[in-house]
Amino acid sequence: MSTLSTLREPPPPTSGIKRTQATQLLARLRNDIVHGHMPPGERLVISTLAEAIGAGQTPIREALMRLVSEGLVTLEDQRGFSVAPVSRDELLELTATRAEIEALALRWAIANGDDDWEASVLGAYHRLQKAHKLAGDGHSIDPGWEERHNHFHAMLVGACRNKVLLQLRAQLYDRADRYRKLSTRYLKAPRDDLGEHEAIMKAALARDCVEAERLLKAHIHLTAQIILDEGGAPIR
Repeated sequence: MSTLSTLREPPPPTSGIKRTQATQLLARLRNDIVHGHMPPGERLVISTLAEAIGAGQTPIREALMRLVSEGLVTLEDQRGFSVAPVSRDELLELTATRAEIEALALRWAIANGDDDWEASVLGAYHRLQKAHKLAGDGHSIDPGWEERHNHFHAMLVGACRNKVLLQLRAQLYDRADRYRKLSTRYLKAPRDDLGEHEAIMKAALARDCVEAERLLKAHIHLTAQIILDEGGAPIR
């Protein structure tokens, strides 16, 4: 190949790389907020974040705007971006909304689910069953259990074919999860998490929509009540 032809070759496409970097940046900021590394009310200065993360200010701003739409960040004219505050009222409203959305996604998953969906739900439950919820300190949640727990709930609605509904469900899940992670204490009396998940799974696989939705809603509302009863100082 001649030098001239080499010079005339177009550069490799960068749009895919930029999208991947933007996706990773968004995921990192979302994760830091959900896990409480950025506490409620903290100001998010674009220049400071850009320097700390090693990214440009434009993609930082775009990611923050996306998180505004997801309810994890607020934007005020005079103060700029801040981590969204938390409150008892928002948790109650969020829980009620999430319960309805999760139940609807589960209903459609049950209607559309095939053998592969059933196998994915059974497999996710099996993995969850083998994990220990509490970490070595005896009171915080083990990250491995949490990953399997999140995966189980995702597989339950995995056969729902409505992408808009699943996107909304994921956003509500993250917002609700932030409340749980901000809590500094957990349920004092034992909770039969595995029994709750098993009952939801069995109803779903039996194609009993009414019972599956009832159990899932009760599961979500109980989690919120535990947060309010046992939760940390930020939730008032």
